[in-house]
Amino acid sequence: MEKITAAEVDARSSLERISKPWYCFQMVSRAEELQQFKRIDLVAFAISRGFELDRKASSRSSVAVRNVRGDKLIIGKSDDGTYHYFNAKGSDAGTIIDLVQSLDGGSLGDVRKTLRAFDPASALATTAQSKPVTVVARSVDRVQVQATWAKALPLQSENLYLSRCRMIASSTYLHPRFYGRFRIDSRNNVLAAHHDKTGLCGYEMKNGTREGTTFTGFSPGGVKGLFASRPADGDRTMVVAETFIDMLSVAALKGIEGRRFFSLGGQPSPLQITLLRAAVARMPCRATIELCVDNDQGGKAIAGQVKAALETAVHDAQKIKVCPPPDTSKDWNDYLKSAQATRRMTKPNLARG
Repeated sequence: MEKITAAEVDARSSLERISKPWYCFQMVSRAEELQQFKRIDLVAFAISRGFELDRKASSRSSVAVRNVRGDKLIIGKSDDGTYHYFNAKGSDAGTIIDLVQSLDGGSLGDVRKTLRAFDPASALATTAQSKPVTVVARSVDRVQVQATWAKALPLQSENLYLSRCRMIASSTYLHPRFYGRFRIDSRNNVLAAHHDKTGLCGYEMKNGTREGTTFTGFSPGGVKGLFASRPADGDRTMVVAETFIDMLSVAALKGIEGRRFFSLGGQPSPLQITLLRAAVARMPCRATIELCVDNDQGGKAIAGQVKAALETAVHDAQKIKVCPPPDTSKDWNDYLKSAQATRRMTKPNLARG
């Protein structure tokens, strides 16, 4: 039997370690490997493929990078360490796996080979840019979010803020399609639930008075996922609004049946883009996607980002429509209040008849 010295054992052990993928020293399943790929530093990978940092468009929780073709990737990081992106100037979005397929094409097997060979540290060392920033995942405390949500009261009767300040009829927000999606906290704030792939992750907060004083916030410890109404088999329209107030206003104006409603709670994040693409995939064929945004430059920017990201996710014959309010109203709630005021002015006075 061949004798192996201690030095040879150490040498062979070292050779085995460096010959295996940089990210793992033990064999894993394909599913586990894909999850590991999604935690690769997406900023480092983009820079290694010729993208450059756009400092002005970056923040602590998202990083913008551009390339010479005009692509602009907005990169974010989930609390589980997964990186997401969407192309604000193109039509692709998702994880590093989607980016590799967008850049190189090929099969999932080709993507695996590419990512197995990628080492973030060595890639950055050979590029013109050292790693300029780190994407910081927003700290998410799901226990706190869920505990606060559980303490809040279910929305079961007419709400003064929604009905009197926002002029949204209780028949809209108390509709079965929105059951369990709204609550009221101890300060009478209306809470609108946001979910991601693993459950409740946060909630929008709204309150105000008829005199125009308003409060807008998001749950402490939470992160924006998507507000989503309860789906039905007959849904043929997917409504995406900037906030849940605009979403409910569209529901009041256009009706609820046949529509599936979503709220972003403001500027979309890479994670929200990924969730929207998954929601599109669950819509029936020949469905229409309506982006009900504000009637301003911010609304146009949001519509452009979301439309570009969803175009490659739609089924055959699906349509994406950008739908600002049909008049000069700044948003859909203003349009709802204006429409109701017009109806009151034109309603015949039966007492005089």
